[in-house]
Amino acid sequence: GAYLPRDDSQITSLVFGDLHLEHIKSWRDRNFTKFGFQLEYPLWKRDYAILLDDLEQSKVPCCISASNVQAIEVGRVFDRQLFQELERTEVDCFGESGEFHSLAKVWEVEQSVALK
Repeated sequence: GAYLPRDDSQITSLVFGDLHLEHIKSWRDRNFTKFGFQLEYPLWKRDYAILLDDLEQSKVPCCISASNVQAIEVGRVFDRQLFQELERTEVDCFGESGEFHSLAKVWEVEQSVALK
């Protein structure tokens, strides 16, 4: 079943890392707003080059956590080299179409560095 917030919950907003898939954003908008949540999409429609630069500046290490693409191994570091390799293929460079998922290891970097 779906998670429904308790009446005393202090959760007021949900934040999503969606980049450009309108049908997913529309589904989230339809289904989560009816529970009173404010929805935030800080990465929505951001340019990939800017996102990659921001990721590198954050110093947050990222790795591939799941993949539907044989050439992209689980555990591989997600970095500029992989991004540039993917630019030469049909695979979305951030896996936005479900080709792969990544894990941002935010716990490995001080907040003051990651959010600079």
